Amino acid sequence: MKKLILLLFVVFLAAAPVYAQKSFDMRYKEAVEYYTKKQFDTAIKVLDAAKKSPGVTKDQIAKANRLRSQCLASKQKQSDLNLSKESVFASGSGQTDSIYVTAGKSWEVTSAPSWCNTWKEADVLFIEVEPNPDHSPRNGIIEVTMGKERTAYLVVNQEKHLDINCPVRVLTRPERAMVYIDNNQGMLSEDFVMDEGKHRIRIEKSGYERKDTMVVIGARNQDGAVFEFSLKPLFATISVDIRPVEGYAFDSNPSLDVSGNEVNLYPSVVKRFNVDQDISYYSLYDGNVIPLHPGQYVLKASADGFVSEKKVVEAVRAENQHFEFRLAPICGTLSVSDEENAAGALVYVDGKEAGTVPLAGLTLKRGVHRIRLEKAGFISDNAEYEVEVLEDKNTDFKAVMQRFSEYSITSEPSYSKIFVDDEYVGTTPLKLNMREGDHVLRLEKNGYYPIVKSITPALDGEVHELSFNLENSYPLLITADKDSLDIVVSKGSGKNKTVFAQGIKTPSTVYIPLSKSPYRLELIKSDRKPAYKGSFGFSNENKDVVNILTWGDGTPFITGNYYLLGSKPCLSTDLAGVSYSRIADATLSSMKLFNGFTTSLAKAALFIMDDNGTKTLLPSFSILLINQEVRVGGAVLPFLDVDALATYTWYPNLSSILKFSHMSGHEVFLGAEFSSRLKVFNANVKAGMLGFFGGKANIVNEKKDDFKAHDPYSQPIQFVVSVGFTLGAGDCRGQNILRVF
Repeated sequence: MKKLILLLFVVFLAAAPVYAQKSFDMRYKEAVEYYTKKQFDTAIKVLDAAKKSPGVTKDQIAKANRLRSQCLASKQKQSDLNLSKESVFASGSGQTDSIYVTAGKSWEVTSAPSWCNTWKEADVLFIEVEPNPDHSPRNGIIEVTMGKERTAYLVVNQEKHLDINCPVRVLTRPERAMVYIDNNQGMLSEDFVMDEGKHRIRIEKSGYERKDTMVVIGARNQDGAVFEFSLKPLFATISVDIRPVEGYAFDSNPSLDVSGNEVNLYPSVVKRFNVDQDISYYSLYDGNVIPLHPGQYVLKASADGFVSEKKVVEAVRAENQHFEFRLAPICGTLSVSDEENAAGALVYVDGKEAGTVPLAGLTLKRGVHRIRLEKAGFISDNAEYEVEVLEDKNTDFKAVMQRFSEYSITSEPSYSKIFVDDEYVGTTPLKLNMREGDHVLRLEKNGYYPIVKSITPALDGEVHELSFNLENSYPLLITADKDSLDIVVSKGSGKNKTVFAQGIKTPSTVYIPLSKSPYRLELIKSDRKPAYKGSFGFSNENKDVVNILTWGDGTPFITGNYYLLGSKPCLSTDLAGVSYSRIADATLSSMKLFNGFTTSLAKAALFIMDDNGTKTLLPSFSILLINQEVRVGGAVLPFLDVDALATYTWYPNLSSILKFSHMSGHEVFLGAEFSSRLKVFNANVKAGMLGFFGGKANIVNEKKDDFKAHDPYSQPIQFVVSVGFTLGAGDCRGQNILRVF
């Protein structure tokens, strides 16, 4: 047992230093945490306890003392409040000053003179002193406090006010910079007026480094002051000289690319720095310089037909660098061979004689060149040809020439335009070389109708004379009640048909000659269906307009007819003393099934029965598809349609459905219809034979509560004449007609 106790005691003695070590480290770590939280007094207490820990070493005590000193110093610093100045001085015109504030805690201005405005930013206190209105100095005190612990004071002294209004001129290079004086609204560099005192001046201009400075205006400046400022650019500039190598010339202006930015070297207006505008980089400025942002660039000079050249350059701020480019041409060769009748012809390239056909191996700059051929008695298709010469390749141009005849063309009146195969060649009088083959010659002149003539040159070596008399043409405005209809004006038919105008739309003015015979006029819709076909006369130059009412394509909503003839009573075949007469009929909602064929949603006719002096109205009714109308005809006058008309209507017996007196039977009409051609409301007259077959007068017998059917007509077919109307919506001229004229 004694041995066990002795063993435990030895283990305790060995572990005690380790335990003491841990106890100090824990306390020291706790003190560090309080220090970082700025709880310095608590940290000091913990450090004092750590130094008394069992087994603590001298090094640990020294470590604890160092942290304790830091806590005491930080605690002292927390209570410090210091100002970088004890006083500030301001001019009578007022100014802004600043001081540094060193404080252990948050601070603030607790009092200041009414003529001082203060604010703080971080550890800086700004004081803005207002202008002194008095002619004597003044002073005041600004109080700065840090909680309840510390207070500091700053004395503000201001000089007396001086009555000075100094004319000041601010000059800048470049000109037109914005000048800000004492934070006032900026103005372009020019003349200003300043009072006594210090003034802060800020100068700004796009692309230039901002300049801030201070000027002082005093009694010595009463007669005026001039301040000059040069602004340092934030950009670099370059200038370039692009030329071809000796012996060559550019066909077009060369171009300059600056790292992918195209520079216009030949602007209509060259920019200037002495303007109040933002810097336009990669643009040409006065002095042939180009502003760039500082940095490295790739300059590429190019021109059509020349080898491009590149330079890598470093643009340096506020410096100008000049670069020269000499571009070499890109070449190929040209050969001219004889394809047809060209052997021995002179070859001109870009206006200079180059040799005769055949021509081989002519070195030319890459690009398009103009070639002209000359040979007595022959002519080429074109006066000049454009041929493209490719880089390091031979281009072979096959020359073709043809024989020609010379024509001398005159006209009355002169100076008429001449077109050959739709190509303008000049005005009369004109000598014209015409190649072999068939050609179309056309002469035109304002106020005259053009002449078209087919010509096949004789190629006999003689000069042929052609003389033409152009016929006066006069303007005629063609209008219609619809716009955008295609217009065709013609005369004759078949091979003898001459078209005077086409490819134009209403309303349009055509120029045609006066004619004793009428012109044919066609108006065509966008779906190529005819909107009008007719003729018009144009024998008087004072006539200046033709107005057309086009054919309608709608159907009436309501129609009505009143019978003038055919209303003579027809005696009944069943009842003595009873006669029947037809008065009127009407339709509702006509429907076009196809051209010329129409049915109606409903149709009704009205009859009158005279029973020995007692008159009774008898209606009859028909519905969709059991009534039809067929019209064939057209317009004979702008406002009149004439049609052949055939109708069929079945009026059924409705006795089994409704109890009322009515007529039934089958009605057929064959005759003619004359109808006006207005848009919505139209009048019409019908004349022809009307038949009523199988007709029955279905009369209600009220006493017996039944019907009696009587044969109403002894004459089922009559000649009738009626007048009526149609009422439709929109484009409803006349009726639905199968137009044949």
